[in-house]
Amino acid sequence: MASDLLNVGSQSVLTAQRQLNTTGHNISNANTEGYSRQSVIQGTAHPRQFGGQSYGMGVHVENVRRSWDQFAVKEKQIATTNYAAKADVEQNLEMMSQLTSSVSARKIPENLNDWFNSVKTLADTPNDVGARKVVIDQAAMVTNNLNEFHESVRLQAGELNRKLDVGVERMNQIGIEIRDLHRLMMRTPGPHNDLMDRHDQLIEELSEFTKVTVTNRANGEGFNVLIGNGHTLVSGTEASELKVIDGHPDVHQRRLAMVEGKGIKAISEKDIDGKIGAILTSRDEHIPLLLDEIGRVAAAFSYQVNDLQSQGLDLKGQVGKPLFTDVNSEAAAKARVVAAKDTQSELVVFIDDISQLRGGEYSVQFSNGQYHVINPLGEEAVIAPIGQELHFDGLRVEVRQGMAQGEKLFIRPTRHAAGEIKMTTSDPGDIAAQSFQASTTNAQGQADFKIVNVGTIKEFEVVVSPQGNEFAVTDTRGHILLPPQAYPPGGQVTVGGTVFELTEGALPNDKFTANLNAAEGDNGNLRKIQNLQTEKVMDDGETTLIGLYHNLNTDLAMKSSMASSETDMARMEKQAAEERIAAISGVNLDEEAANMMKFQQAYMASSRVMQTANDTFNTILALR
Repeated sequence: MASDLLNVGSQSVLTAQRQLNTTGHNISNANTEGYSRQSVIQGTAHPRQFGGQSYGMGVHVENVRRSWDQFAVKEKQIATTNYAAKADVEQNLEMMSQLTSSVSARKIPENLNDWFNSVKTLADTPNDVGARKVVIDQAAMVTNNLNEFHESVRLQAGELNRKLDVGVERMNQIGIEIRDLHRLMMRTPGPHNDLMDRHDQLIEELSEFTKVTVTNRANGEGFNVLIGNGHTLVSGTEASELKVIDGHPDVHQRRLAMVEGKGIKAISEKDIDGKIGAILTSRDEHIPLLLDEIGRVAAAFSYQVNDLQSQGLDLKGQVGKPLFTDVNSEAAAKARVVAAKDTQSELVVFIDDISQLRGGEYSVQFSNGQYHVINPLGEEAVIAPIGQELHFDGLRVEVRQGMAQGEKLFIRPTRHAAGEIKMTTSDPGDIAAQSFQASTTNAQGQADFKIVNVGTIKEFEVVVSPQGNEFAVTDTRGHILLPPQAYPPGGQVTVGGTVFELTEGALPNDKFTANLNAAEGDNGNLRKIQNLQTEKVMDDGETTLIGLYHNLNTDLAMKSSMASSETDMARMEKQAAEERIAAISGVNLDEEAANMMKFQQAYMASSRVMQTANDTFNTILALR
């Protein structure tokens, strides 16, 4: 009997001791991040049968339970992913707002207005070389500001790619740490309370980068950790590797991929979320928005000014030359197309109508003999080619080498325009202040008539024959200057040193008139250029050049405001999830202090049981 009592007492002492140890462990880790409160679950020992009766045999420890709720933890993981994504998007938008508020960006509309004002001043004295030099200098400032802003935004895209590399590297490290935890758990039996705390911490950190799903493996072989929409990062005791690979077809638009054996499987950016998703959103949506819209400003400005230059005469009496690089140069037209490295196709994109020009990215896919085009708004259309050209949204796409079946490429009409714009002259005399007449008022067809160079003959008419298959050049009195030629001409036409172009599309008997005699002090062409400041030449006649920039600022401000509101909401959701976790898993020091006293008393009482058993045993021995 004494031995039974001693056994009951010793088990009770051990149980109380474990309760004290666990309580002390809780108190010690009250401020440890990620720690979950532990509690000893004790149960009644199996009773002993004697004399037809059942006698209790004390207590034993069943397990040490971790205060944890999988639904609360999953809710926190989701909230963590959502908050990390929203906060990073807000931060990146704030960075872009700072870019548009930088000195170089603020000076873009200021310098555009200053340039137009200098044109207005020159219009008062069009032959003043000093005033002409001011126009040239102001134009150089506009191009420099556009170049600087484009470069600043481009560098931010590079910085986001660097952050992507760092994020993926950390995700791989987390995967290895989780794998090592799984291996340690398999080597040591029993509940792994502290290891599971560390496991949850790593999962939560991983949740900041991407959405995470954790599932149990069969036979207690750890867990599967999946990222995004089901890509396995950790499978039990094995970890996969994430890589950042070149984009397709744009190699600079780097993307995620999972190494699977000897192969690599690309991961869609739509599958990611979290910080990585925010980086991809900013790099692939917000940065291009800045580049495209400021590129629209640059392309529209240079296109319109160069076009008006060709409609006037410079200080030497010649047709005005471009002040800025040609938006339709061969290099610029080719740079608008993004195709895979191994493509055999060749498409070249020219801007024909600046008023219809959009920013953003078009995708062109060739399928079953048709060109499927998706515009920046996501609207798809099948574009029927006219000869070897596609026409849409003010663009003319020359198909010089056809696309393969199923091939897809991208068109970015304005992405590089702000970086490409440059001055092509520093000579003040090249400004075409004086206007001349190259009229199509007596033509009913769609042909374009353009003066390229001024020679000795400055007044003439181009007349299309009644049959519409020939044209001739006469002076204003009807005298033949150039006998009938085949229409349309194969290239430029020269008459007395004056060069002009006449495209196809004229109707029979159409007449085109040219008067290249400039008047002293004439400023007609400068007035046309000056009107660009207020004319709504963009968005199908809805927006001015400078209005494009202000619209960009407004759009960014709205996006930043919306991102801030979404971040605040996500923050509150995350805080609520953390509070639920704290209520379930957190250590209450007042409660633990009370438990310490309770288990201390139990320990002391159990010691008395052992003492009583010892005294009883000694008494029995003394009876002998």
